[in-house]
Amino acid sequence: MKKILCCLLVLFYVLSFTACVKKEEEEKPKVNAFEIKTATNVVNNYMDFIMREDYESGKKLYTKELLGKSLDFQLSEMKIKGYKVTESNEVGRSGVFKVRITRTSMDSSSSCLDEYSIKVVKDGAEYRISEITNAPQKEAFVEGIGIRFRDKKNVKTNLIIDEAGFPKYMYSRDDGAQLYKLMVPLKEFGAINFSYEGEKLAISTYKTNSFIGVVNIDESLAVQGDAAKSGAQASEGGGSGAVAKEKPIGKELIPIDLLLNCKVEFMTFSLDEKFLLVQYTKKNIGKCIRVYQVDNGDMIPINFEKDYPIEKVQIVFSSFGEGTMIYEVIPKTNVSNSETDIIGKWKLDLKDFTVDKL
Repeated sequence: MKKILCCLLVLFYVLSFTACVKKEEEEKPKVNAFEIKTATNVVNNYMDFIMREDYESGKKLYTKELLGKSLDFQLSEMKIKGYKVTESNEVGRSGVFKVRITRTSMDSSSSCLDEYSIKVVKDGAEYRISEITNAPQKEAFVEGIGIRFRDKKNVKTNLIIDEAGFPKYMYSRDDGAQLYKLMVPLKEFGAINFSYEGEKLAISTYKTNSFIGVVNIDESLAVQGDAAKSGAQASEGGGSGAVAKEKPIGKELIPIDLLLNCKVEFMTFSLDEKFLLVQYTKKNIGKCIRVYQVDNGDMIPINFEKDYPIEKVQIVFSSFGEGTMIYEVIPKTNVSNSETDIIGKWKLDLKDFTVDKL
């Protein structure tokens, strides 16, 4: 009986010890495990550097192999003004991220939507970017009196919108009583930029004032347009003399605003594409921003020109986050000591439209 009891005690001890060891092993952090969250932070930090054109800081996140392949080029006029991580996959001890990037020209009316594939590996104790590839998605540019569209690597392009597609008159959002319907400037096109899905294009025109609008793109209209054009050409061959007008793939234009005495520098969409940020320069004032709701063109209930002493500061866009926007208040030379508390970065909540100093 005693032998049986002893055996049971020994067995109980062994089982208890084994369970404790197993529990400790489960609770012990895996030193060599790959953390996808940490890799995601690396990608976001890298894209933030690139958006600010701080390429040297961005290169510090490369592996030695990738750094050896990077070269220094002259800065491009096509600037990244927005990015969105659309997909992340953990593959062994690495992570692969798909990132949609919108580029807009600061010198001409052009925009590109690209997709980066960024691979992050664990290099010792650190996470570094080992590979970056790019796949073009969409391209928009001005040609003649219209804006044209190219899908991926296609040679053929399609008309998005021409002069006929713009309203001739509209009200400025600053005209609260809607008394003065002003002519839409059509002398020249201004800044344009894609949404992350490529189904919307923010457009602007300029002549003293700036018109802002958003075009919804329907690529299926290109096929319909080709069919109609072919039919008209057949009629022309039969002696009717009909000349087909190219059918635009811009399905709908949402007029956003008419900025008085302003020129648009660039525009970019929020991550959910519900809001449009417009960075503009106003004569005798300087840089400022406005944020609009894309679906109806209404301005959010924050007027940066009125809420800040715009004669003493400039306001510039920094970045969009999930449901937030970061902007920076930069001083001019005549800021007093009592107003220095507004200088710096601020975060705008896009749900309740409150702002907090960072």
